[in-house]
Amino acid sequence: MPDFTSPATARRNLIVLERGDEELLLVDSFHLRPLYVRRGGDRIKSILAAAAEDHPADWLKETFQDDGPLIDLLVSHGIVAARPPASRGGKTPAAEPKPAVAGEKGRITLYLLLSESCNLRCIYCLNGPKTYLTSERGRMSAKVAFASIELCLRELRSGGVVEVAFFGGEPLLQWGLIKEIIGHCEERLKPAHPDKQIKYHLTSNLTLRPPDLPEWVTRHKISVLCGIDGPPEVHDRCRAHPGGGPSHAQSAETIRQLVDAGCRITLRATMTAVNHDCLAEVAAHHTELGASSSLFVPVRPLNSDQEFFPEEILPDPDKIIAAALELGRQGASGKTNLFPFNDFSAKVRPGVRHVVACGAPYGTTYVVRTSGDVYPCIYLVGRPEYRLGNVSGPLDYRPLEEMMRALHVDRRAQCGGCAWRYACGGGCPVMHMARVGAETRPRVAEYCRAVTCDYSQAMLTAGLWDLANRSGIGASIRSEV
Repeated sequence: MPDFTSPATARRNLIVLERGDEELLLVDSFHLRPLYVRRGGDRIKSILAAAAEDHPADWLKETFQDDGPLIDLLVSHGIVAARPPASRGGKTPAAEPKPAVAGEKGRITLYLLLSESCNLRCIYCLNGPKTYLTSERGRMSAKVAFASIELCLRELRSGGVVEVAFFGGEPLLQWGLIKEIIGHCEERLKPAHPDKQIKYHLTSNLTLRPPDLPEWVTRHKISVLCGIDGPPEVHDRCRAHPGGGPSHAQSAETIRQLVDAGCRITLRATMTAVNHDCLAEVAAHHTELGASSSLFVPVRPLNSDQEFFPEEILPDPDKIIAAALELGRQGASGKTNLFPFNDFSAKVRPGVRHVVACGAPYGTTYVVRTSGDVYPCIYLVGRPEYRLGNVSGPLDYRPLEEMMRALHVDRRAQCGGCAWRYACGGGCPVMHMARVGAETRPRVAEYCRAVTCDYSQAMLTAGLWDLANRSGIGASIRSEV
């Protein structure tokens, strides 16, 4: 992978992207206020080389007497320090955020594991049989589901939103329960909390097709996510029924029925060695099926039991980076409905600092299993050290505080010297845990590093250049020198 950071950096967190002979895009990830330099790149680099020796702005102005306004511009964007580090008390670490306070949360995503079993056997299923009850036909009770939503409503501030995500296993195995939950929310909980919103989401393989599914999805504006890894010959190798039976035709028919009913469907492709050579065809297939948006997500190398998948299914990181960038070249309008570009573009917001990439430590994501036990992430279900309690009693937020401390980019050895760390937040914690646990698996460890670092840097680079190329983004970013 290319080195995205120039060696002549004025600050520890400075990213310098070059294009052509004189174009530069400069951003210090601690401040995240990008500066696009259309011409005059060589002059900028000479100033940065001097500033890298910890000279303050006043010294730079004396040395580069014709460039006072330019140096002021670099200071205003956090690219050059106004004072030398010694006078600032040394390095300034990013502040450590705290989990959101109950009663003040603006949004909570609630994953209800209505069933922990599934009717498919995907080759990369996150549900480990030890942590998830995959072999049992357990069903969440309506009582647990109602208590879960009421817990979230109590923790929301006025005007807040709880998104109830029907999850599993396969949630459509409990379609009757889904309707009961929605009915309870519409008839009881919404009238009791008029200052708060309840929204619905369904993550399903859509191989099951309740006759009234399109009606309920449209009436209650349920967002739907379904995994489609490619055309039938690709998809059925990854997402098959027990015994190997194909699933694509069933999912595709349900998708078409929902689309014909006016539903907006997001299709997700998990990137593996099976489809990493044909991601353009996968994207085209999503469009053909009627997807309103597409997600392309690299496979995580292990399940919730911390058991590694066969290395043969891991994609080539260079291939998925190249394919993702090629998909992104369709233009900015298309990227708004294309993950990961829409996700990484959202990270590139001036003044925003990402010290943790995942929302789980903030206490705005709850995963409730059939027993009512609560966890902060679908990958952490069943692990005692991450259990927050049960919906029947008060929650213990100490695991969230410990996660926040452990995941902070200033504390992670792999992130400490990286200029990008405040822009990416260190990537998915699951990848981080997998990399640490894969010390005797060199290929897995390298895969985790490449997908966490190289992939993130490539996507952020594309997002930064999109920001620079976009018209009307303001003189502070499109400044000429």
